[in-house]
Amino acid sequence: MSEKLKQIFQKDRIWTIPNFISLFRIFLSFVVFYFILQRQAKTAIILALVAIFSDTIDGMIARRLNQISELGKILDPLGDKLSVGLASIALHISYGLPLWIVVLIIGRDVLIVVGSTILMTRLRRVVASEKPGKIAVSSIALLLLSYLFGFKPLYGPLTILAVFMIGVSFVYYAIRFFQTFKEDSQKELRKD
Repeated sequence: MSEKLKQIFQKDRIWTIPNFISLFRIFLSFVVFYFILQRQAKTAIILALVAIFSDTIDGMIARRLNQISELGKILDPLGDKLSVGLASIALHISYGLPLWIVVLIIGRDVLIVVGSTILMTRLRRVVASEKPGKIAVSSIALLLLSYLFGFKPLYGPLTILAVFMIGVSFVYYAIRFFQTFKEDSQKELRKD
């Protein structure tokens, strides 16, 4: 682990209730993946709903108990990205979700993780996810659920919505990434 990452985690509380909930959600994403592959939609949906509930509750608990942490800011979106990525792969294999959508979903998430990692190592802080990203994940989740339920009339409209929101969130995060980098560079120049 780099020295900068060690500094982030040394100043932070790691063993918090919200972080355990996020770790549970990460574990649950693999279980949901398995049940989707086995075409056990009912079990996958129930577990996905548990994961969605845990995603909602970990943030509420973090704010209420004042347990917002740098690690939590990493685990929470990582759990979202892992859940969505694994579910989209399983839905492609077992339910016919088009491969190009899977590549788009995972590609967006990889770019966000890479950008966040660059900012985290350079700025020594974790940048939390924002509304456009959360709306994109929600629209992707609706698309994935439509495939899991087999609601074919919704495939087209939800694909358009998901692709649009992926584009919006990508542009938003790209602008935010470059603005943050620019602000950091200007601070460095002022120090010199």
